[in-house]
Amino acid sequence: MKKLLIIIILFKMTGCQNNEGLKNQNNVFGYEMEGKEKVEIIRGDKESLKIIEKYFEGYNNKDLGVIENLEHEDFIGYSHTGQIVNGSKEHILLSKQFLDTFENARWDIIWSISSNIQFKNKPVEHWVTTCLNISFGEGEKKQNYQRIFDAQIVKNRISKAFLYQRTVTDSEIIK
Repeated sequence: MKKLLIIIILFKMTGCQNNEGLKNQNNVFGYEMEGKEKVEIIRGDKESLKIIEKYFEGYNNKDLGVIENLEHEDFIGYSHTGQIVNGSKEHILLSKQFLDTFENARWDIIWSISSNIQFKNKPVEHWVTTCLNISFGEGEKKQNYQRIFDAQIVKNRISKAFLYQRTVTDSEIIK
């Protein structure tokens, strides 16, 4: 009975904290540097995870209209190859060329995290970082990659994205 009472008291105490208490205790999971100062990264909006899910469903369904609608016109993408993609129109053109070449391309989300960067000297930034398995090609030409897609979300659309990639073997593919 004594343990139950302690649990109830702890539950009440943690349940009645203000947002600042929640931010400091439960939501902070990292930091970013703003100049020489660390700023907190906290949990972001779960709804933004749906944007990323729809985005890669668009790729899997070969529906570039979905992808274009989820990007800002002035989208900027930084590829793992060093290429910089300027604008959604350019990104859609490159995506169409890729999908025309690799009709069996597939994007499978492994995990996705939504976060906010609490800058002190500029507006808060909202990001969704996602790990994906990507495969395309057939037979000996089949290629498997694992990618980290780091997307800045502004007004429910992707504004900027960074792509990091490594080659993986069939046995490493997480299903």
